[in-house]
Amino acid sequence: MLILGEVGSGKTKLAARLLHELIGQKVAETITVIDLAPPRTGEIGGKLTEYLTMPRSVRYLSPELVYTPRLAGTSPEQILHYAELNRSNMEPLFIEFLHNVSEVLVINDVTLYFHAGKLETVLNCARSAKTFLATAYYGSKLARDFGTGISRRERDITDRLAKFMDLVVKIGQLSGENMHVPRKTYECSKQNSFRKTVHVHASSSHKTDQRQIDPFCNGDT
Repeated sequence: MLILGEVGSGKTKLAARLLHELIGQKVAETITVIDLAPPRTGEIGGKLTEYLTMPRSVRYLSPELVYTPRLAGTSPEQILHYAELNRSNMEPLFIEFLHNVSEVLVINDVTLYFHAGKLETVLNCARSAKTFLATAYYGSKLARDFGTGISRRERDITDRLAKFMDLVVKIGQLSGENMHVPRKTYECSKQNSFRKTVHVHASSSHKTDQRQIDPFCNGDT
């Protein structure tokens, strides 16, 4: 499952709720969380640990330093430098997961890795898990990148990742308080094939299927 949305839309909060459900249903030792989000600055960023207490038995991996290239960078060279620093700090976490695969993998803010990293790295991890859940930035507020192309690269790779997902949830601006999430929506295992996109709206307490994507599941993730 892939959760998409603008900054401040509630992607991480929704992922935290689904992770809480997963922790309640599965042995915590079978869950790995790779949290790539930076510390919260206003409505931007924020780790899953802001929304739930992570059990010690869950394998929680997060870089010591996470940069926000488009916010912190003041030149094309600086933006690309921060993007490469993120890649070098994040890639070892994916390698660590591949060396010790768990049944469930949750990745928060995967798009920061896509500024300089490879889709194949994330797909290898997703395919190794039975259940995969990720959040990804998908909006326009952070589009300015000083002509470096990282915003286009981020969007292109995210679109490609979505084609391998059983279920994609696109979130608008929402408070999250009235959002109801059916239990099975996140169970995107290799046996499932949802082949659909679901839009979640702030004003409603339910999700409505806007359109069928066919073929939406191109792989076994």
